[in-house]
Amino acid sequence: MTEHEPAQQTGGDGSSALEGTQQAKLLVIDDDASICMVIEKLGEKAGFAAKHAVTVDEAKLSLHAERFDCITLDLSIGKDTGIELLSVLREMECTTPVIIISGSMRSMRDFAVSIGDQMHLAVQEPFAKPIDFARLKQALVGVRKKMVVQRHVAPAG
Repeated sequence: MTEHEPAQQTGGDGSSALEGTQQAKLLVIDDDASICMVIEKLGEKAGFAAKHAVTVDEAKLSLHAERFDCITLDLSIGKDTGIELLSVLREMECTTPVIIISGSMRSMRDFAVSIGDQMHLAVQEPFAKPIDFARLKQALVGVRKKMVVQRHVAPAG
C-alpha cells in the first residue's frame, strides 16, 4: 500500500490487516495522551498493534495512510469533534468497528452513535469517561475475535 492509497479498512471482500502476517491494528483517537497510552495497552492485550492520534489532523493522516481493524474515537478532540472524523470515515466507505469513548453526556454519545449508524458505519456501543477499562478490554477482545472468525469464513477469491 502506498502512502496516499486510501485505507478501505476491513472491506466487504474479507480483506483486513489480519491477512498474511500482518497484525490487526487499532487506532486510538483522543486528545489526552495518557488515555491513549492506556487504551493502546488494552488494545495490545486484546491482540492489536496499537497507535494513537491526538488531533483530528493526525487521525486523518493515519486513516489515509494505513488500514485499521478497530478505531476508538473521543468525541472531543481539542477544539474539534469526533463527528468530523465520522464524516471522514463515511467518505472512505470504512467498515471498521468504531468505539466511541467520551466524557460527553449520554445523550451526546447516543447521538454520535445514531449519526454513525445513519452514515452506515460500524459504530459500537459507546463508552463514558471515566472509562470502564475492563469492559473496554472485553469489547476490544470481542472485535478481535469477530475478525478472526470472519477471516476464517471469508470466501476465497
